[in-house]
Amino acid sequence: MTGAAGVQPARRRPRRRVTWVVVVIVAIVGVLVAAEITARIVTPQIIRDQIVENVGLPADQKIDVDIPAALMLPLVVVGQLPEIRLTADDVELNGITADVDVTAADVPMYRDADWSFANATVVMDQAQTRALLSEVDGFPAEAVTLDPPDVAVDTSFPVLGTSVPVGVTLSPAARDGEIILSPTTFRLGGADLSADALREQLGPLVGSMLEEFPVCVSQYLPKAMTLTDVAVEDRGIVASFEIDSSILRDTSAQEPGSCAADR
Repeated sequence: MTGAAGVQPARRRPRRRVTWVVVVIVAIVGVLVAAEITARIVTPQIIRDQIVENVGLPADQKIDVDIPAALMLPLVVVGQLPEIRLTADDVELNGITADVDVTAADVPMYRDADWSFANATVVMDQAQTRALLSEVDGFPAEAVTLDPPDVAVDTSFPVLGTSVPVGVTLSPAARDGEIILSPTTFRLGGADLSADALREQLGPLVGSMLEEFPVCVSQYLPKAMTLTDVAVEDRGIVASFEIDSSILRDTSAQEPGSCAADR
């Protein structure tokens, strides 16, 4: 029997079909979430392992890899990371230790390609700076203190059987893979002196302290890293480098570099 208007009752959609749609959607979301979590865990580890292998770091070197992206999975599929940042403390390369901070943009993951740019900041505290300077012939590394924005050296010279204290202020600059330490101020007996006045007072004894001290840092780092700037800050000597993307695939670019005087 039909209703008063002769209209048939509406047929209900099967609930089973709706249930399966919900199940499929939940399953897909679960897979994507799991894949995203996996990508966020695995990708930094892959990058870290590649760095250790390419640069020649110890297998247990701790490196923090930060990839600032809302979603990781699409980047892994495309094979390019818009930006990565690497930080590592107490990195040891060829006997020299420093803290390193690297930022790179448009980093390829799979294909043979270049990144847009990459730069590194290398920081050495006072003890690490002394270790570096101890490799320079004739430099009194044990007498060095960091006095931003300069490097200070307080040493002494024997004159007529007595020890004469001399203070030298050195200003840093970057040139041809070297940190150049140039003397700017001299102190003798609490008084500031010019280079000529110091030479008159102590003669040839201080000859080496009146010259520039070139400190080659490129010999400790991969060839792909080019020294661009250096400064003395409260945290230590801060050296800035540009990194060529050839370091990703060229074994020669991963080898230690050299300085102008060594070529």
